[in-house]
Amino acid sequence: MKYWLQCLGLAAIIALINYYTVPVPVIEQLVKPLFSFGLAMVLGIRFPDVDLFTPGLKHRSAITHSLLLPWLLTLTGYPSVVAGLAMGMAIHILADVFPKAWIGGALVKMPLFGSLGKLSPFWLMANFLGCLVLALHTISIQGDWIQFGSFAMAITATLWYMIRKEKSLPPLLTALMIVSVLVWNHYSPDISSFNLKTLTATASWNKSSSS
Repeated sequence: MKYWLQCLGLAAIIALINYYTVPVPVIEQLVKPLFSFGLAMVLGIRFPDVDLFTPGLKHRSAITHSLLLPWLLTLTGYPSVVAGLAMGMAIHILADVFPKAWIGGALVKMPLFGSLGKLSPFWLMANFLGCLVLALHTISIQGDWIQFGSFAMAITATLWYMIRKEKSLPPLLTALMIVSVLVWNHYSPDISSFNLKTLTATASWNKSSSS
């Protein structure tokens, strides 16, 4: 019950922040979205484990370890909340992809159907990617400062969760690899023109100039 109350308390704070309008542009356009993202990300990290305290659900439930809740929240029209929740759940689910062994509590349980067995890692990986894509897409449609702040909080939360909470190296390395690829994809220079023909022409020009 205490765990559920903590999650509901976070949800209530997020709702109140977005319900009231403050007639200050910087608060409405920057402070409120970043606060919403941060709190929603904390909620997203914690939410999957509510199955431990919910009658009728077994640990690592397919309902709480899925894209379902963030996807439903896209209907609310609060992109920072959606992005934060999806990012937090992506962080949590990624850590769950690397259990000590795929037995017992590590397996995903589908209501009415039972354990997914050997399909559990595929379920978790698919929903991790779904949450991550949703989070990144929702962040990308917002302002530059919100994007920067959201990414900074997401990286900090990932490092904290993997090192301090999970104490697990594989998910941390995986997260860092994914972040590196995303950063490269976002900021990489245009290298499409650097083909063999261009390099050959440049070399010939340099040779003729020197002679």
